[in-house]
Amino acid sequence: MRLTGLRRDHGGVYDGPHIVDQLNPTHDEIRAWAHSGALEPMQDWDLVIAEPANLDVLLSLVGDPTCPARRYLLGSLYCLVGHSDHTDPRLQDAARVAASSSDGWVSTWGHQVARVLAHPSEFHRDDWCFSNDGS
Repeated sequence: MRLTGLRRDHGGVYDGPHIVDQLNPTHDEIRAWAHSGALEPMQDWDLVIAEPANLDVLLSLVGDPTCPARRYLLGSLYCLVGHSDHTDPRLQDAARVAASSSDGWVSTWGHQVARVLAHPSEFHRDDWCFSNDGS
């Protein structure tokens, strides 16, 4: 499943909030973009921001039902798990906190991550990351 809605025709021009370094956006830049409703600033930006250092901001934005990029960022959270070291304490802490969230999307993500962390043999990267063919 490839999430849509904020992807852009990559021949177009990005017209969202200014991001100094699109390959290393700050949390404030991610927040500003997420609330702007703008299309993604660059191809595969969902993968660029899928980093453990961004877990807190991604969880906060996904848990905000008013965030226009909520679904897009949920995809980043899932892909983050697919690419991360599952022994990273940031991932473990985020899963624990997310599992107790009152937001269904965040809580589901937290429970699914906790299950993978508890049962590593059940982890299949393709279940967490998008394939190159957009499915």
